[in-house]
Amino acid sequence: MKNIKKMILSVLACVLLLTTSCEKFLTEEPTANLPEDLVLNDVTGLNLLLQGTYRMMRDGNNNPPISSPSGIRLLSTVSGFDMMVNQEQVGNNWYFYIYSNQRYDATSAVTPVMWASLYKVINNANIILENIDQAVGQELEKNAIKGQALALRARCYFNLVRMYQHTYVIAKDKPGVPLQLTSDLEPKARATVQEVYNQIVGDLTSAENLLLNYSRPANNKNYYNADVVNFLLAQVYLTMEDWPKAQQYANKVRTTYPLMAIGEYESGFSTPNREWVLGYEQGPQDYWWYDSPACWFDFGQNNAPWQAEQILPSNYFVEVIMKDDPRALFIENPLYPGKYAATKFRELRDEPPYGHLYDFRAAEMYLVEAEAAARQNDLQTALQVLNTLQQERGAAVTSTSSQEALIDAILLERRKEMWGEGLEWFDILRLQLPVERTTAQGHYQNVSVPKNSNKLILMIPEKEVINNRSLEQNPNPSQVPVFVP
Repeated sequence: MKNIKKMILSVLACVLLLTTSCEKFLTEEPTANLPEDLVLNDVTGLNLLLQGTYRMMRDGNNNPPISSPSGIRLLSTVSGFDMMVNQEQVGNNWYFYIYSNQRYDATSAVTPVMWASLYKVINNANIILENIDQAVGQELEKNAIKGQALALRARCYFNLVRMYQHTYVIAKDKPGVPLQLTSDLEPKARATVQEVYNQIVGDLTSAENLLLNYSRPANNKNYYNADVVNFLLAQVYLTMEDWPKAQQYANKVRTTYPLMAIGEYESGFSTPNREWVLGYEQGPQDYWWYDSPACWFDFGQNNAPWQAEQILPSNYFVEVIMKDDPRALFIENPLYPGKYAATKFRELRDEPPYGHLYDFRAAEMYLVEAEAAARQNDLQTALQVLNTLQQERGAAVTSTSSQEALIDAILLERRKEMWGEGLEWFDILRLQLPVERTTAQGHYQNVSVPKNSNKLILMIPEKEVINNRSLEQNPNPSQVPVFVP
């Protein structure tokens, strides 16, 4: 085990940030390796290991277009109904193309990168958790480090179990993902989806208690505090369809973080504001162009350093769904006549740092609380929360006495408020929706994916299955098209 730890720490040294300044850990460059005893036996070293783990997760283990929070958000966005990959530039073989074999094939780029990157973060968290209780340091510091490590691990498992298996309510007894809870790296079989969710909830509940007295540095939203944990718990319980707890935890965030004004919404999502629950401050030397949604949506209109010309909205979304809505931030596409381009995400400056990166924002929790209340038939609360969001945005206000109509209105508002922000794929999975896209809507081709299609989830990376005989592979969609209970 000691040799394994040394190997991991050697790799991690490439991302450790040797500064004790909490304000700048995401903007400093690594300068040296740390000896194992300094890292593992003292809160100072373990805190540095935690900073490197944050950095590893934020940068997707040096592969931000795929496995960083921004990369996962991008993949989810183009998996939905409204945004599409620019096939005039990339054709059908780019790994973000909607439901192509690049998306789910066990040998493709996406599935092994996602798997490896998230498990590396998990393993770093495990090293921290194995050593923090015995480390020299104040109890408050140890609790803060432990709570953040648990939250990071839980978020990784939440992403993994949703990517590599169908949603909880239909697949709780099916194979989820292996639960690696120690740093020994011994091969393990896939735990059930239920077991994985039990671990996620357990980690987050422990983190919630450990972080009660932890405060992030002033004006710094880089770190996972109790609010971030509550945000994650609301997402998890929503997916599990535990409506009372989803409402409870979403309410904790909603009542703590007011909504940004519509002017701030229109400004480009590059400046932290009161609605940001989690985000990443960018320095001149550490900016990943690939991280920025402004780049991916840019056809010359978003002031991005890298004009990617990759993601554009469907005509139907612009002209029908978002018609007359203040959040319809689109222009005619500068490069492709008859198409549109998005101006929702824009950079601030023409040189580094171009802008900051948001991860979680409170509007999502307004929508979670409203949906959870509506599904419990508490229509008054659901309407009140939904209308608060709509009024702040200057959007049409919903008024209905029907539970079904209200749920539909909340889900439509979620689509309007959060477009391009990475909820789409995971909503399709949890709501068990089919995906229908047509050329008549302005998409490049017709796509028809039935609900609970095995194209909606990723296959386990082929090398993992070869090297770990206890791993059961997911069904190949070409052989088993739809989930079998």
